[in-house]
Amino acid sequence: MGEKKSGIKGKKTKVELLKEHLLYAAGKYSDYSRYESSLASTEEEYDETLELYNMDIWLGNSEGTIRDKAAEMLRVTTELFYDLADNAARELYYVMREIVELDEDSQKKICGVVIPKDIFTEKEFREMLSEWYEYEYVQEDALQAYLEILKRWEWGE
Repeated sequence: MGEKKSGIKGKKTKVELLKEHLLYAAGKYSDYSRYESSLASTEEEYDETLELYNMDIWLGNSEGTIRDKAAEMLRVTTELFYDLADNAARELYYVMREIVELDEDSQKKICGVVIPKDIFTEKEFREMLSEWYEYEYVQEDALQAYLEILKRWEWGE
């Protein structure tokens, strides 16, 4: 698949479009995962605070206080961002699914690695993605972090 633009001025090639989709999907996953991780840490720390200073709330014996509501809202918000991160991971998987359907040259142009489509499964992808711990805020940095993990992963081994 060549890099030439189509006959219509300004129309992007499939490789260019997939590069753009990968940038957005990796950035979105990085952002939502960073938020979820931060919220989960805050929720855990707040739980420890309640255990120390508000044992009745920590034991679930006090409802309706602002501290109790804060604990509940943190839990709900963390779950929402977990779902957002999971949806973003799924989106990233589908972009990668399109990329692995391309020829080797196009795959290399997009992500610097060739992944045989017969070994690219969602399970393997999720395992690879679980190696991504440091989530970048800047979209380009997030993409580079993702591509580094993608390149290091031993597909099918």
